[in-house]
Amino acid sequence: MDWLWPIYQEYLMRLVDHTTDQGVIQQAFIKTLAESTATLYAMEPVKDTIRFKGLGRWPLPKMQQLLSDPHAFIADQFGGGKFKVNFHHHLTFVGTHNFRTYGEEKWQTMDEINLD
Repeated sequence: MDWLWPIYQEYLMRLVDHTTDQGVIQQAFIKTLAESTATLYAMEPVKDTIRFKGLGRWPLPKMQQLLSDPHAFIADQFGGGKFKVNFHHHLTFVGTHNFRTYGEEKWQTMDEINLD
């Protein structure tokens, strides 16, 4: 879960006073994660651009495998390729992280999920 801190750090610092002690910041981080969602997109090359194919959106507390080992979760569920995970706290965009996994591109045959 340490990989999430750099994504959430700037967002959290806007929510709490910069002089707040580390324990309070850590509690705010855990609370914010519990109220966040992760949205997964496959990055699909189309001509000279990238198309983002929606694959899923989940509440973070229900996604222990994604939190503990995102590469394994993505590879196991969706196969190889380039992926983007967007994080939202309620409706506010927090940040994004890109992943590259290897193997059969299972996501190619999956239906796109409309995530608007």
